[in-house]
Amino acid sequence: MNIYGLIEKTESFSGLSHKEQIKRMSYFYCLINNVESFTAKEIREEFLNQKLIVPSGISSLIPQLARQKPISFIKSKTGYSLHRNFKKELDLIYNNDKHEIEVSQKLRDLLSRVNSKEQRDFLDESIKCFEVKAFRAAVLMTWLLAIDVLYENILKNNLATFNNAIQLHGKYKKIVISKKDDFSDIKESDFIELLRVAKLISNDVRKILDEKLGIRNSAAHPNSIIFDELKCMSYLKDLIINVIEKYQ
Repeated sequence: MNIYGLIEKTESFSGLSHKEQIKRMSYFYCLINNVESFTAKEIREEFLNQKLIVPSGISSLIPQLARQKPISFIKSKTGYSLHRNFKKELDLIYNNDKHEIEVSQKLRDLLSRVNSKEQRDFLDESIKCFEVKAFRAAVLMTWLLAIDVLYENILKNNLATFNNAIQLHGKYKKIVISKKDDFSDIKESDFIELLRVAKLISNDVRKILDEKLGIRNSAAHPNSIIFDELKCMSYLKDLIINVIEKYQ
């Protein structure tokens, strides 16, 4: 879950009064970012981030909500925090899936490990699939990203070494890699083996890739195999930490 998802979970968010929108957005901001306090500037920016009209007078309305009963906010040294009773009230509506939110945040923390904006955007879409429980889609997209990272690594740093490994392996002797499209002629299982022959990956990484390819294949076809949150999160973390981050 993210702030967008919490807004979508709110019936007619844009139809709420300005004070109620600010109260909800402040709660969403603290919940998703796992912080205890917020400022008017941060809440204003969050409205803009979510492509929503910023409530007029937000800087004056927040202090009002810290004075008017029932009190929603409490003034603090770093800005404002949520009043205990107000937080408990909204927790009953939005925070029954606290574990799901924590898991999503752990995955989103891994986004900072990816250097390329294009690849980071792709991973963000993978995580969004995870957040809406489209676990098979998350598996497929993360695998595609990991393979793309390996392709890019070869083209930028190890092209001659990889082409030499193709000749040593023998199965694809007619293929010479010069651009990304050329990799499409090589089966993914053989691609992993060629990485080993070229000594571009360790044996431990080869084992990870072989295992994840098997899971990817299961996710890509209709079957009775269940893909749950735990299996999917483990899959994403393994590829992000051991392949995507390492070889980007």
